[in-house]
Amino acid sequence: MGNNFIGVFETANWILWILAVYLVVIVLLGLFYSRRIHESDDLVLAGRQLTLPFLVPSIVATWVCAGAIMGAAGYGYLFGMQGVIFDPWAPFLCMILVGIFFAYRMRQAGYTTVVDFFNSRFSPRMGFLYMLMQVLSAVGWLGGQLVALGIIIHLSTGFPMQLAIIIATIAIIIVTTSGGLWALSRVDAIGFLLVFAGLLIMLPAVMGDVGGWTEFTARASNWAELPPFAMTPVAAEEGGYLWYTGIIGIVYYISAWAALGLGDVPSQVLMQRALAAKTAKTASSAFVVSGVTYLFLGMIPVLIGMAMFTGGLELTVEQAEYVLPWAADNLLSGPAATLFIVALAAAIISTSGDSALIVATLIGHNVYRYAKPHADKREELRVVRIALPVVTLGAMSIALYFGTVYRLIVFTGAIQLATVFAPYVAGFFWKKANSFGAIAAYVSGAAAWVVFYFLTLPSTKEANLGVMVEGEVYMDWAIWDAIYISLIPALVVSFIALIGVSLATQDRDRPRPMVGADGKELEKSAQYFWSR
Repeated sequence: MGNNFIGVFETANWILWILAVYLVVIVLLGLFYSRRIHESDDLVLAGRQLTLPFLVPSIVATWVCAGAIMGAAGYGYLFGMQGVIFDPWAPFLCMILVGIFFAYRMRQAGYTTVVDFFNSRFSPRMGFLYMLMQVLSAVGWLGGQLVALGIIIHLSTGFPMQLAIIIATIAIIIVTTSGGLWALSRVDAIGFLLVFAGLLIMLPAVMGDVGGWTEFTARASNWAELPPFAMTPVAAEEGGYLWYTGIIGIVYYISAWAALGLGDVPSQVLMQRALAAKTAKTASSAFVVSGVTYLFLGMIPVLIGMAMFTGGLELTVEQAEYVLPWAADNLLSGPAATLFIVALAAAIISTSGDSALIVATLIGHNVYRYAKPHADKREELRVVRIALPVVTLGAMSIALYFGTVYRLIVFTGAIQLATVFAPYVAGFFWKKANSFGAIAAYVSGAAAWVVFYFLTLPSTKEANLGVMVEGEVYMDWAIWDAIYISLIPALVVSFIALIGVSLATQDRDRPRPMVGADGKELEKSAQYFWSR
């Protein structure tokens, strides 16, 4: 892809030594917190004792990874503010929605995983379908993070990419298997602080390079020549939304908000934080605070990306996501550049541990219970600890073999909107939703997404004709534009199927009330943090 425009940093040895120390520190954290692990809930939910100071960084860390930071800068460089509705704006919306409408009741229920919710509210079949989606998503995400880690370390230090991935994987296995979420929440906090410091150091350096904030806002521009600070679709002659106009432009804009803003609301990685909170009120508050924090943090790389284009940096479309490492290499002092690369690596390692724990939790708590329904928490702990290295090494193998699984990450994350979002919301807010309706929503949403994708693809191919080469379609963008645009009609179909099938099968499949892990109904208890 031609990434050699970023040279090996002069402080490469310092980067490697500091990363080595960092890995030793987090491994020691894992071993230290292993003393608190006696059963599965201690490992996967930190004994349900996470307080706000550790819960917020842990929630933010599920999003703040190298892909998000570098991707936000790249899309700011390419498309300005319209390009980053997907991230950080949509994740901000997601966290606020979870904090207001879902976290309180989930923590109150005392589940271990979101599969428990689907099993209880609908049926084990629906729980299995949800679990399948989450396992694919988390393994893909973990593999993608390991690839990103290897690339960043290799680009900045010249250290072999494969060896970097292997060493990091071993450290992740040790800290996660020994200390679980107790240790990972502390690792998340360290990574959060490092990323925050790195971005705050880089922002003034970049703004100074383009003449200051006033000069930047006056001259701001982007590769696509869209209005730089437009947050909504603009007039057709100015570019619509990412150069889509009319109804398709509006649908694409809605999808940009909804793909992650709604689609990730039911995700296990977020809900595991809610379930680990010390109280239901802490869970709600933490998500609201995390949403605001993430938006503030996420906008910094966006502004850096926009400023780098405004300042005249010329990168190809494929190189745009490397605008942050380029800025670190060329605009920061040696110590500052070192801190920034270490921060990126720390963010990846933190997110990777979280992803590994998610899959192992689903295997140990849910899959194992299909074989042994009456397994106790100590048995679950053993299975989770066996699953952790297997899952992590499997994702590492994928990363080493394929070299990139970023598209798998996007795909498995977005498909939640078309499949499980409608049943999840209905499970909370519509008493007549039943298992038949939930499964129908899942299947029909997935099928509709495929159908609408093929219906939309001709339009996106036409829109991307001549983008890179005259007379040729840039298929990478055409395909992913079609995938996103088709999500919204698929979501509509999913809701229609849920409502129609549920109403038609009330006698054959009586709706179940939402009950907690202790078997008690939650209908009459407070649903929101302000209800008490």
